[in-house]
Amino acid sequence: MSRLRTDQTETRWGPSRTVRRWWSLILPSARLSVRQAERGRDPRSKAIKHERIGLADLYLGDCRDVLPSIQADVMITDPVWPNCPAGALPGSDDPAALMCSAMAAMRSVKRAVVVMRHDSDPRFLVAMKMPFFRVQVLPYVIPSYLGRKLGGDEIAYCFGTPVPSAPGRRVIPGYAPKAQPGGCKGNPHPCARNPGHFRWLVGWWSVEGETVLDPFMGSGTTCAAAVAQGRKTVGIEIDPRYFDLACERVADAQRQGTLDMVAKTEPGQSNRIQDQHDLLEIRSH
Repeated sequence: MSRLRTDQTETRWGPSRTVRRWWSLILPSARLSVRQAERGRDPRSKAIKHERIGLADLYLGDCRDVLPSIQADVMITDPVWPNCPAGALPGSDDPAALMCSAMAAMRSVKRAVVVMRHDSDPRFLVAMKMPFFRVQVLPYVIPSYLGRKLGGDEIAYCFGTPVPSAPGRRVIPGYAPKAQPGGCKGNPHPCARNPGHFRWLVGWWSVEGETVLDPFMGSGTTCAAAVAQGRKTVGIEIDPRYFDLACERVADAQRQGTLDMVAKTEPGQSNRIQDQHDLLEIRSH
């Protein structure tokens, strides 16, 4: 960001010349892709593969192709970061261009949460055109070292209109509960996020009946967290390896959520809900 002098007494903040030029180069092509997309078409027509797993609709494909046909209420995502090592993930050669074109292709949502590491340049978020609300820190019990940087925490940048005020939800907190660093153990994705943090984000940024979207689904952490809390969810992933992993994790969350529902019901109701679980089609095209 740079200071733009308007007169001798007033100073206003605005994007730097470099950021403005960068956005002017990216935005026209991103807008063109949106105009070319057919908003009302079936998203499966642009996806390589579609899996319906209980409350989740998961798409294998490029999110920029699928997003124009998706309607959701809230986006919670962990995109390809601006400091992602080149070659680590699809799109890591130019994360900024990927983010800009994806956000231009996405239909409007009520609120959006973008998670990045504490040392990721926030100017990357110039792609977000929604009103900024606040940041939330996603801390870990044991800090890590990144060169001279002590931390390892992630930052959730929150945009749009917060969830309606309700008892226990009057004030939006700034810190999530500290997560154990081993929460991603066994997840082969190179940038796996902690499931506890994303369950917390889903709880604070969506309400019952809403659909949670993750256009950069990865191994399915956001979608699994949404399903676990009874939310409908849509996930898009371009890498077939991680798409299959996400399907497995979401299916596990769906089964566990149904079993939890059974455990919480009265004895006279449990058989009926168990029957519904037995009839649940975990995967269908």
